[in-house]
Amino acid sequence: MKQENPFISIVIPAFNCEDTMKACLDSLLQLSYPNREIIIVDDGSTDGTHAILERCPGIRVIRTENSGPSHARNIGIREAKGDFIAFTDSDCIVEENWLEELRRGFHNESVAGVGGDQKSPADDTPFGKNVQRFMKAVGFVTDYIKTGKRLKKTNHNPTCNVLYRRSVLLESGLFDEKLWPGEDVEIDLKIERLGYTLYYNPEAVVYHYRPKTVQSFARMMNRYGWAQGYLVKRYGGFRALHFEPLGLLLLFLIMLFFAGAGCFIAIPVFLIAGLFLLYLFFLWKSRKPSRALIFTGLFIILLIEWNLGFGKGILFGGKR
Repeated sequence: MKQENPFISIVIPAFNCEDTMKACLDSLLQLSYPNREIIIVDDGSTDGTHAILERCPGIRVIRTENSGPSHARNIGIREAKGDFIAFTDSDCIVEENWLEELRRGFHNESVAGVGGDQKSPADDTPFGKNVQRFMKAVGFVTDYIKTGKRLKKTNHNPTCNVLYRRSVLLESGLFDEKLWPGEDVEIDLKIERLGYTLYYNPEAVVYHYRPKTVQSFARMMNRYGWAQGYLVKRYGGFRALHFEPLGLLLLFLIMLFFAGAGCFIAIPVFLIAGLFLLYLFFLWKSRKPSRALIFTGLFIILLIEWNLGFGKGILFGGKR
């Protein structure tokens, strides 16, 4: 039977996040859910993060040497008192009813985790807001940001917005401490293979700050690609996204075939037609020509950097 207000431990890894940490903490302290604790694992910050944490009452701070978010989350899980563990990130702001909405998805004992939606904070940069809109537009490919208006089953919830049963996290073997990002994809895979189900509730909302520059967006896409390559090397392909490089390779071979047949004009025709169709897709999604152009540029960066990272993950595994 569903317990009305079980004790929930909120675990957040923090590293050099002085720009967003206070806003994150303020939102957590205003949560309407009463039966909770807040655990911040300071992962060896060297900026003003720890000073912000020390000035904030009502939270528990655990300080460690810098070992990455997966290690920090595992520490939080082991130290947590709750039967449920909620995760968000230090660059996120949660809504007041966040925990209640995540709890709504736990309608039977087979449900191991419930995640929610991501939106842009009002004070995010214009570039960050465009990245959020872009990631929402391509969410059906990455499964990182979802669409939909109802509670539904899912295969994956990112750790910036999710609630798990602590017992299932322990049963799954916790997060792979060699892996970041992508550690949330891996743990959800392990959880599903144990026979549990995951849900997504769009009413459970966090506001997530995004990269501020093209360079930081490119680095993020490269890291995402590396993580997926690492996972494919370890588990084989288990997401539609993992087969994208094969499709790209097939397209490249088709263009080589036409070039070998002397039809060199086919290559620029293919490229121009592809970019035009991509632009039309984003125009349909955004309804704004200028925004569709920005999205097309972001997609090209994503395509290049993600595949470069994916190749590194396949070739070198856990080595970055």
